[in-house]
Amino acid sequence: MSTTGVMREVNPSQDKGKAKTPDEAPDVEVRKEDQEMINEFGRLNNQYLELDEDLAYLKEQLEKLDDAVTELMVGVGGPVRLSLGEAFMDVSEDYATEHCERKQEQLQAKVEELGREKGKIATRQMELKKVLYGRFGSSINLENS
Repeated sequence: MSTTGVMREVNPSQDKGKAKTPDEAPDVEVRKEDQEMINEFGRLNNQYLELDEDLAYLKEQLEKLDDAVTELMVGVGGPVRLSLGEAFMDVSEDYATEHCERKQEQLQAKVEELGREKGKIATRQMELKKVLYGRFGSSINLENS
């Protein structure tokens, strides 16, 4: 040993507290079952995002119907023009109000159905996350960006 060099003994217990970087994470082989779970998670994530869009649209439609019912309540009692598809019909305020309320009930039922479906997807995704994070740790990212 030269006079300028310093030799130090390394104690293996000193490395125990160090956090491993992703480069130091052990490589885990991706099995067919793992890939199937990853693919299922991706499909579920796409479905979840589509349901979010559908729910936003339905809620917007519900707000419009609510506004229409409010307008009908403050009306003068004469005939109103009801839009059915691309056509307009002259109907009584009572008929228009009933029509809007039926549509609201239908849309609300659809919103509840999609909400339940979204809940089922979220539950399955949590199950998959638990398994996949348990197997791959930080080397896999299953979070939305």
